[in-house]
Amino acid sequence: MAVKAGVACLVKILLIPQVRVAVISHAFPPSPHANGKRPYYIAQGFLEAGWEVDVFTSNISCDLDYEETLNHSQCRVIRVSDPVVRWLDRLKPCRFLYRVALSVANACMWPDFYAVWARNVFKRLRKEGDYDRVLAFVFPPSVYLAAKKDMVDRSWMFDLQESVTPQHKILPRRSPLQKWRLPQLTRLEKKALHAAGQVVYTAATNREAYISAGLVPKKTSAHIPYFFDANVFGSEKNEIVRGFEIRYFGAFDWRGSRSPQVFLKALSGFLDKYPEAREQTKFVFYGMWNAKHDILLKDLNLEDVTDVRGSVPYGKYLQEVKRAPVLLLVVSSEHNLFMPSKIVDYFGSGRPILAFVPEGSEMRHVLEEANMEEQTVSETDIKGGTRTIETLWTRYSSGTLGEIDANTNFWSSDVQIPRYLNLAAMLNTKK
Repeated sequence: MAVKAGVACLVKILLIPQVRVAVISHAFPPSPHANGKRPYYIAQGFLEAGWEVDVFTSNISCDLDYEETLNHSQCRVIRVSDPVVRWLDRLKPCRFLYRVALSVANACMWPDFYAVWARNVFKRLRKEGDYDRVLAFVFPPSVYLAAKKDMVDRSWMFDLQESVTPQHKILPRRSPLQKWRLPQLTRLEKKALHAAGQVVYTAATNREAYISAGLVPKKTSAHIPYFFDANVFGSEKNEIVRGFEIRYFGAFDWRGSRSPQVFLKALSGFLDKYPEAREQTKFVFYGMWNAKHDILLKDLNLEDVTDVRGSVPYGKYLQEVKRAPVLLLVVSSEHNLFMPSKIVDYFGSGRPILAFVPEGSEMRHVLEEANMEEQTVSETDIKGGTRTIETLWTRYSSGTLGEIDANTNFWSSDVQIPRYLNLAAMLNTKK
């Protein structure tokens, strides 16, 4: 079915003359920012279809000597300056000043502190000339300002990796100014999404929330989940690192159900029950570690089994995912309108996933659809987490901690990119 869909999509695309596409995304590889992966894959899909692609992005989280990840004769990656982020970066050495400046920017700039960058993108977009398609990723929400400038029409697609006004109603912003301006943001979002030719959601629950709130017409909205790169996660067997290692990529919250507390307590309980496992057990963290969590490690006697390695470039991230014996997923109950992008790379790796996920949530449904609920427990279930780690340890000890037997093909680029291209190809581009 996936092959047939891909062929049908390709035939439709080949019947369309040369297409120029503008992709707007604040993050783009080699930036390790999670929101950069999806636009990278989509841009590759457009190029493989024979379209010309201009990517308008920033250099957020890129090293000073970075080289572009996407190099193609029909692609330009245009890095638009973000003066506010650049100013904040200069303050990072002084943590107190940085936190104060970040709080002020979050509290006062509307819709968010990327607004200056978004306006600079729109100026550059107009300067570069007419595009047949414009694909705007809604991180940040400032891209909606294009509707305020009457730039959005049926040739535009919005891709919501995150939820905006529906999520603000679940978790209101702290700033009184931002709370006061929420109705204005809702009107702006509704205007943008109704003017666009297509709106795509990574999470089905998010799409349903937008439809029920009247923020988007159902007929021009679609659910296309995150997907893994089938070329990266191919049929080759991966060289798995030695030892009983559990890896996590991303960040933890200090409090709430996306903090590492439940997992770390479950791991501590496991090591208390199986002290012989300590020498072979390791928790490896890749990302921005919160120094406050060092207290947890000390209190739970986990300092000697924890390895904090920091963020890694995108290519290195994919390598390390493929080499992980066990992958850790922690999902907050407050984030049911989101689909963490890392889950599909976990799927692609074929490795066991230790998942702390709320019952009835988007991610619980995804794991169940993939037949991976065996290692899934509630985000607050410490004892269940300990039992699951025990099960994985038993499999590791017996040499059977191999690849998972799961149905994850639906979340492959081979399936989802043709669907995406079909939506973009069928857009009404009449101005």
